[in-house]
Amino acid sequence: MSLQPEPKNAMPTSRRDFLKLSTLAATTFQVPQREQLSVPGIPLAKAPTILLRSSWNDNNIGDIGHTPGTLRLLERYIPEAQIILWHAQPRPVTEALIVKNFPKVKIVHGAFFNQDEGLQGALKTAFEQADVYIHNSGMSMNYGLFNYEWTGVMSNLAPFYYCLENNIPFGLYGQSFDKFAPPALSLFRDVLSRASFIYCRDTESVKFLKENQFKTPIIEFGPDGCFGIDVRDEARGLAYLREAGLEEGKFLVVVVRTNTPHLNATGKGDMMNPAPSPEQQQQDALRLGKVKDLIHQWVTTTGMKVLIAPEALKETKYAKTMLYDQLDDSIKAKVVCRETFWSADEAMSVYARAHTMFGMEPHSLIMGLALGVPVVHARPLKHGRKGWMFRDIGVPEWLFEIDQAPASDITGAVLTIYKDYKTAKAKAQKAMDVVRNRQKETMSVVKKLAK
Repeated sequence: MSLQPEPKNAMPTSRRDFLKLSTLAATTFQVPQREQLSVPGIPLAKAPTILLRSSWNDNNIGDIGHTPGTLRLLERYIPEAQIILWHAQPRPVTEALIVKNFPKVKIVHGAFFNQDEGLQGALKTAFEQADVYIHNSGMSMNYGLFNYEWTGVMSNLAPFYYCLENNIPFGLYGQSFDKFAPPALSLFRDVLSRASFIYCRDTESVKFLKENQFKTPIIEFGPDGCFGIDVRDEARGLAYLREAGLEEGKFLVVVVRTNTPHLNATGKGDMMNPAPSPEQQQQDALRLGKVKDLIHQWVTTTGMKVLIAPEALKETKYAKTMLYDQLDDSIKAKVVCRETFWSADEAMSVYARAHTMFGMEPHSLIMGLALGVPVVHARPLKHGRKGWMFRDIGVPEWLFEIDQAPASDITGAVLTIYKDYKTAKAKAQKAMDVVRNRQKETMSVVKKLAK
């Protein structure tokens, strides 16, 4: 198949050709929009179809949260669109949430390729119907960051090449980019330079792509899709608060991430969950020591409770054994450690009642901020450029590097929120104003591409 760009003087032969050429010529948001003319006896064109690839994991509420967040934005800003959600693997937890909250969204399954089998079935039909294809938020467009599995690279890039061959505009929404080990850079740069847009959820990723000479017409900051989340399970959330003895507005949420494997992992584990080395075990001890200081100071200063909440399934075990069980008995009496996992909607209903949130992971904090709750993020640099998200939306004073910042600085930031809560709430609102402005601008580009 030919993957060469069309000659500059080529005339568009279809609507998709026109949109692709128009977008490649754009340098800002000025994507030409086609007018629809009503002609007697001839129906207007069908509603645009948007194909969204999303939902990476059912065992992490951040990976769940990307999907309802971006779906809500698509429904809000492009209400006329038919939306198809592609799950390469079944995601029963996420799918139950989507069916409940987005009844008009159609879900399709299937791998893009499997040995000698190419695109087929419902997934093939979805691509044939698509007016634009979007790869949703995450950090899957990397090679050598967590592993060197070449099949993973190809599984992510193959749909883009299909879109190029079939004149389907495509883009990436709320991505972070960290590493292109050889020989991946040439491949990523080739195909992604011909995307209609790349919205990076952190400005460091924008710089990284531009420094590596990606030529995509739109490479800009666009918040993680999870910022759009608004789904709740009030029945479960309120029941849990009653069971745990947590009062609305009177508890701190704490979310940790440890150097520990998935609960069902064997051998070395995978991704960000290796079998911990002695150095990583020491790292965990130092990090959790700072979190213990925060919990102690919060309880003794405010008299309020603490909820240790899981963003990833595995932390229902390790947060208890490595943090909660190590607290002094006098402090432990004011701390609740959730030992069962939950979906994003139940978590949202609990987070909505929190006073403040602290986390080593970003997505629970994104959910909290979307609800208007002040947050403090103390992230490990190893987790990549996504760690700059909170700086980029205007709250750098709530962002720390946990391995470098003294415990007093992290605890001080949380207690400053407590001491001047009105100001902190206003900061949270201002940060979300930045997010919502960018959501509106990014969705305007998707809308014009889909028409």
